[in-house]
Amino acid sequence: MAELLNAERLQATTRLLVMQPTAFCNINCEYCYLPHRNNREVMSIETVRRAADFVFGAGLNAPDFTVVWHAGEPLVVRPEWYRQAILATQQAAPVGVSVPHAIQTNGMLINDEWCDLFIETGMRVGVSLDGTSRLHDARRKGRSGQGTHAQVMLGIDFLRRRGVPFHIICVVGRATLDVADELMDFFEKEEIRNVGFNIEEIEGQVETSTLEQPGTDAAFRKFFARAIEKGRDAAFPILIREREELLACLRSPAFGYFRYNSQNAPFGIVTISVKGDIFTFSPELAGLGHAAFGDFCIGSLADDTLASILASPKFCQMRRDIDAGISKCRDTCAYFDLCIGGAPANKLFENKSFDSAETMFCRLAHQAVADVVLAEIERDNRSR
Repeated sequence: MAELLNAERLQATTRLLVMQPTAFCNINCEYCYLPHRNNREVMSIETVRRAADFVFGAGLNAPDFTVVWHAGEPLVVRPEWYRQAILATQQAAPVGVSVPHAIQTNGMLINDEWCDLFIETGMRVGVSLDGTSRLHDARRKGRSGQGTHAQVMLGIDFLRRRGVPFHIICVVGRATLDVADELMDFFEKEEIRNVGFNIEEIEGQVETSTLEQPGTDAAFRKFFARAIEKGRDAAFPILIREREELLACLRSPAFGYFRYNSQNAPFGIVTISVKGDIFTFSPELAGLGHAAFGDFCIGSLADDTLASILASPKFCQMRRDIDAGISKCRDTCAYFDLCIGGAPANKLFENKSFDSAETMFCRLAHQAVADVVLAEIERDNRSR
């Protein structure tokens, strides 16, 4: 049975405030799950202010709190809008608290004006890039069906010339698993130092994944082991997000005592839509729909408080089901202490219920990663 929640118990819980400045996207990736990519509405600065007030007013912000601008393509909104939004966020923060910002972009619109903003604000920048043009253009296409790789690389050139740090998010499908050398050689050649691998997921309107093919688990382990090896052997080592996060988890004094991860902890992540609707748990739920939970919205910045949300039937049912799924993971999975109960969105769209355990996502993104990294540690220890 889920324990009772109140505002006091949720103090310092929220690590990420995910903000959707617009749902619109200027490209049309074949694996994208977002349903409102043609909606050009832009979030109002008043909604930004209310979102910050919601988090800071309730003391939800954790010590490592960050605002992330995501969903749709955030760079279709002008830089001056972000200056106003960042100011509004900072004005809502407690005295002495500096609010860091991050943005995830497809990179096609980056120019000197955007680099000015990134440098001025210290905003962390993530760029979506699936590797070489052959790999990238097969799936990340413009609205007219053309590849987008060349334009993304022009954006990356701006970042490099201006000295703006950035990391890469690379979506891994079945075709990627056979070309680890090609992929990592490309990243090394382009002097890319930080890469995160997102697997091609089943979510929302995306009901299948090329990673469902037989033999994928073994192929992914081989791919990931080779990617680590190539990253370590590069002239300037390439850090792989999944490896670094696992090592950080193992080093934590709290390892083995965590009860939730950010995606399944109530208000561990707060997501705000362009209209000011409030979501929690997996940020991918925002904008999607389901027969049991409707649009997953748990409240509105204009009408709701934390207390009213905590008392709402929809939030309570989602939380009960998610907690039941976490318990199933704890009881059945040897990897529980590494992923701490999985991602609710993946459980719902793969297994048709939050109240479930293993998914393809966790087999690859957690179990396979853990096996490869732990084997690497054992080899390193034996060679000393």
